[in-house]
Amino acid sequence: MRLLDRYLIRSMAGGIGVVLLVLLALFSFITFANELGRVGRGDYGVWDALAYTVAMLPGQAYQLFPASVLIGTLMGLGGLAAHSELTAMRAAGVSLHAILRALLGLGLVLMLLMFALGEWLAPQAERHAQTQRSLALNNKMSLQSATGLWLREGDDIINIREILPGGRLRGVTVYHLDGVRIDQVLKARSARFEPSGRWRLQQVEQVWPGTGGMRIERHAQLLREGLLSPELLGVVSTEAGAMSLWELYRYVDFLRANGLESAAYRQAFWMKLVSPLSIMVMVILALPFVFGSLRTLSAGHRVLIGTLVGIGFYLLNQILNYAGLVFGLAPVATALAPLLLFLLLAMRLLRRVY
Repeated sequence: MRLLDRYLIRSMAGGIGVVLLVLLALFSFITFANELGRVGRGDYGVWDALAYTVAMLPGQAYQLFPASVLIGTLMGLGGLAAHSELTAMRAAGVSLHAILRALLGLGLVLMLLMFALGEWLAPQAERHAQTQRSLALNNKMSLQSATGLWLREGDDIINIREILPGGRLRGVTVYHLDGVRIDQVLKARSARFEPSGRWRLQQVEQVWPGTGGMRIERHAQLLREGLLSPELLGVVSTEAGAMSLWELYRYVDFLRANGLESAAYRQAFWMKLVSPLSIMVMVILALPFVFGSLRTLSAGHRVLIGTLVGIGFYLLNQILNYAGLVFGLAPVATALAPLLLFLLLAMRLLRRVY
């Protein structure tokens, strides 16, 4: 049985890998073509566009994973069915339950891989890509490092530890230069961009170093201009969809503590939390299409079916996501609803096969 399990898993993994590579190649080509329209602005060149496209691959893989699993499973198992290998397995006494158990084992591994992509690789790569592109386009002197974003505005050298959605910054330090000497250091725990065009700094400490000693002033709030231009802020800030679960949790907590609206980010948190579970649903959903009444279809027809089902799942996710925000529905309910509906569909189709 272990030999058959490995054979089934290898067939399905091969199909998923091929589909994911094809989809990534298509979406990367589209991304690169769009980036070519920005080449020539500021210091942005062709190699920058290529680097941006490559850095966006983990995030695109995360988004394409569920559809790739469904289409790849249909392709892999469909190939076995077309050569009567699945029929031979069933005739040899291999139950449908045993086949499903083997597929769910791979599904669990893929689910963990998708979770790792969404939590670590994709957010960091996308944040780096957005920051480097925006800085090249805006001709800013910058350095993206473990200590945050560094840039220069006039006589100020600015360090921003974290850029949050909604025009908010966390951990801001401004070094004001008088020639080659630092004559003022300003530190703020957080900053928020105001409609007036200025930044509202919170929990501020200003330090004036000098030969006679340092002078320090502390303020609960302070208004200031020139920290980060709105144009640059709009392209380097992290969108909710590109944040990890931990970042979303912290940001929702930050919004609640400051009495700000957090519905969109709570929705993004639950969507990201349940998304990896869609891998298991796609695996279960593919099985009745292979063993059921559609087992005689060609590979092209199976790809079409998988694509349509994947699009349907994506659209339902988006519709319920926006409906939840508009009508104030519970985020956990709108995030789980598409999974539960497609799982019920898969179980009903499986019952017919059994």
